[in-house]
Amino acid sequence: MSLWHIAWNYLWNRWLTTSLTILSVALAVALITAILTLRDETKARFEEEQNAFDIVVGPGSPLQLTLNAVYYLDRPTGSMAYSDYLKLKAHEDVIHAFPVGLGDTVAGYRIVGTEKEMFEYAWENDVTRELRYPFQLADGKFFDGPMQAVVGYQVAKAIGFKVGDEFESIHGNIDMGELGEFDHSDSLYTVVGVLKASGTSNDRAVFVDLTSIWAGHEMHGEAPEAGAEDERMVSAVLVDLYSAALRFSYMDWVMHEIKLTAAMPINQIMRLYNQILGPAIMIMMAIGYIIVLISALSIMIGLYLSIIQRKRDLAIMRALGASAYEIFGAVMIEAFLVTMMGIAAGVVLGKATAYGLGLYMGSNYGFAINSFSVSDQELGFYAIVAIVGLVAGIIPAWQAYRTDVASDLQAN
Repeated sequence: MSLWHIAWNYLWNRWLTTSLTILSVALAVALITAILTLRDETKARFEEEQNAFDIVVGPGSPLQLTLNAVYYLDRPTGSMAYSDYLKLKAHEDVIHAFPVGLGDTVAGYRIVGTEKEMFEYAWENDVTRELRYPFQLADGKFFDGPMQAVVGYQVAKAIGFKVGDEFESIHGNIDMGELGEFDHSDSLYTVVGVLKASGTSNDRAVFVDLTSIWAGHEMHGEAPEAGAEDERMVSAVLVDLYSAALRFSYMDWVMHEIKLTAAMPINQIMRLYNQILGPAIMIMMAIGYIIVLISALSIMIGLYLSIIQRKRDLAIMRALGASAYEIFGAVMIEAFLVTMMGIAAGVVLGKATAYGLGLYMGSNYGFAINSFSVSDQELGFYAIVAIVGLVAGIIPAWQAYRTDVASDLQAN
């Protein structure tokens, strides 16, 4: 009978202790696995999309403006004149500029007023260097007139929208504490297109022609009466520059000439990530490593008690020809098996947790999470756990190595 077979049998002769030890290792591994997966994937999504728009311009704080106009996660920060949008667009450093009109929702999802040209926009993935097209149709067409809507993938999935359906908008977002002050039931939108999943915030938005937003609000006295189009209002402007090197000079021009907030979305999101999510992740990582140490202690104590309980068995093995080194090896194999089973169970549990959280983040924040990717840091962590588990087995293995054959055979 091989040492591996002997070690396996000994482990499952005390199945409850073994199972609890495996569980403690698995919990630590699962926690760190889920944290590292979500951290790396969300950061990767931010980095991939950092070139989507160089600058977002509008009223309010830079962070709130970014969350509202780019990710549709916050309340609108106010309005700016459409004439200011035309000035921003006319600047010599600008390739593209798209107005965004916000304020209405359907079933909690933002209705985004913009111009049809935005659907043709693509940007280079900063990681793969491939062009990314976030607006691709799964069905129907893009809007070509007022009161037509193109719905994001998640919106269509959640509400069941399909081409030809009609819906009314709600002023504000009740889910964010905004009151629906106006009845828009007399101006229904018709779904003309459904977008493919993009893994971006576009999945959670409904896109309509900007004139539809104006028309609907003018009926309730929210916008100027028909007149010069320049006098109408938008919520923000998304700007693409000829070069990323022009960002700071353009922001300076906006703040001095247009008197509005200009922010780099990627900077605001990464600052939010580092200031809020970063410390939280570090705390959770520290908890995970503490659990690893507790698990290692459990392995050591469990094996040590096991050695004490089976001194006579070990003495018999020595009497039958097993060397002290083989006894030492058998106990180390037990530590290795417990640790590796804990790691395996933890990886499965951690990836399953990350997958579930990824589904939630995809539906609520538009982040596509590859839950089953494995980073170098994860592999490094698993290696650390394996080493810690083996180290925890050394003391019990040494105790078994020092077995006194004669006295242990005489013990009852």
